[in-house]
Amino acid sequence: MKANLLLIAATFILALSACNKISESIQRDVIIKQDSLLFSIPPMSLSTPSILIDNLPTTVDIRHKIDSATKGEFSLADLKHVKVSNFSITYVPKVRDSVDTKNNFSSISSLMVNLNNGAQRDSLASYINTGSLDQVSRDLALTPVMTEEVLKTYLDKGDLKYSVLIRPRKPTTDTIKAKISASYTLTLTK
Repeated sequence: MKANLLLIAATFILALSACNKISESIQRDVIIKQDSLLFSIPPMSLSTPSILIDNLPTTVDIRHKIDSATKGEFSLADLKHVKVSNFSITYVPKVRDSVDTKNNFSSISSLMVNLNNGAQRDSLASYINTGSLDQVSRDLALTPVMTEEVLKTYLDKGDLKYSVLIRPRKPTTDTIKAKISASYTLTLTK
């Protein structure tokens, strides 16, 4: 009888310690899709080596998105890893479903998107145009270049803005309207 009681007590203690270990290692991935951010690329000439479009504010409140996606279970303090899932720039036509054959993304040689929080600026994603000069281009899929550790420091500080640095490869005569779309995968751990 005494041995059975000791066995039951030991089993109960082991079960409780296993539950504590499980609760300590709760992990959840949250995908944050940013609202589209509209911006304009001014006419480009080959005599201008690059065009900088600065201080484009992000439209997502990371703290609010984490809170609403996890119903308050996690906060920004629980952020362990973050990565750019998708980063693209889309051509916005002036007339629905049309593309200006002289003023589109084929005029861009390369494009770099930087992240800026007021204190620092680092490269987030990039694009190099390898298509033909005559190929009409509507969408640019950018390659993420920022490490997870650096991106996490930006999210921790908040007040994020994008800067777009464009190098032309042929001149344009009109403004090109575009929108940035970004998705981030956040890994939260308690």
